[in-house]
Amino acid sequence: MRCFAHILQLVVKDGLESAQYSIRRIRDVAKYVRGSPQRLEMFKKCCESANIKSKASLQLDCPTRWNSTYLMLESAVVYQKACDKLEDVDSKFLGEFGNDMPSEVDWTKAINLTRFLKRFYDVTCKISGSLYSTSNLYFPKIMRVLKDLQAFQSSNDLNLAEMGRMMREKFDKYWGSIQKMNVMLFIAVVLDPRYKMDYLAAKYKSFYSENDANDLVTRVTNSLRALMDEYKGNEQVGMGGVINPSNDVEDMVEDEELDDYFIEREKEQSLVSKGELDRFFGELPEKYTHDFDLLNCWKVNAVRYPILSKVAKDVFAIQSSTVASESAFSTGGRTLDRFRSSLTPTTAEVLICCQDWLRSSSKPIQLEETIEDLESLESKITQDPEIVECVMPRTRVDC
Repeated sequence: MRCFAHILQLVVKDGLESAQYSIRRIRDVAKYVRGSPQRLEMFKKCCESANIKSKASLQLDCPTRWNSTYLMLESAVVYQKACDKLEDVDSKFLGEFGNDMPSEVDWTKAINLTRFLKRFYDVTCKISGSLYSTSNLYFPKIMRVLKDLQAFQSSNDLNLAEMGRMMREKFDKYWGSIQKMNVMLFIAVVLDPRYKMDYLAAKYKSFYSENDANDLVTRVTNSLRALMDEYKGNEQVGMGGVINPSNDVEDMVEDEELDDYFIEREKEQSLVSKGELDRFFGELPEKYTHDFDLLNCWKVNAVRYPILSKVAKDVFAIQSSTVASESAFSTGGRTLDRFRSSLTPTTAEVLICCQDWLRSSSKPIQLEETIEDLESLESKITQDPEIVECVMPRTRVDC
């Protein structure tokens, strides 16, 4: 199964090709401002002069990662007036850029790009979560991306229309037909009590033909029934046993009666398991709410749907994106790098645990918005000799 975030990155990257010139100009301004403490201090004075109240700092991006480019543009457009004032205050600023300064057209493109990319950024953040199931979100988010692309293609803004067209071509390459997507992702959608089969058929029919929607429903239904039969068979193997032969005639008769009983019970279980799907799809969908607990819902209904609940448990364990797992494996490399190679195991553990606690907080902590508070706290800590004496030996950098 392909990673949702990786495919979306390829789609968005094609769309950004037409705006690379404007993006590069704004990126160069951010690099210049962040290039030295003196420039940053001068830029802060320009922000005060322009009456900009934002505490977020200018961010630098990685050109190969579109989401970091979005965050860079989002932080930069707020400081457009400050950048204009910097031309008058900093004599080296004009000498550095000359005629390659961001123009009013570049800033307008950046504002439109920020609104354009925010939709895809929100989808990526939602699908890359690790504290909830994401397999049931794969198909709805794909449909949302497709809806946005169609809106951009019909936009009056020629730049947005061209970006939408280029992105749609890449979209169709990976998600253009049901044969290009894993059937397990469709099964995850229909097993969500808020969606079920009707949602899948109606949503697919709104963007593709009715025949394609019917083929999708047939494919998902057959695959789900095959899964049910497989899980039922595995359960019977786990419950079954081997009956030891006996020379006693009465024991043989009793064994034959037991065999008949188990055979009849297996037939009944087979009918019940086949009826689980019909009962599940026959019930009305659950009311759609953002705080709906999908896993708890199936845990509560495990008695009503013994086989189907086991299928759902395994299907919802599938992650739609590899971002969370890749991030977990690279945490150690981000904590212990060549600049902090002398951290003790205790300090490294503290850093990793604090990072995990911050990310799992119910209220997201935006560090970039409190950068001034953090700098003030850091200056107070460094002025305390007792803290410096305790911390510095542990964070000493090898030369």
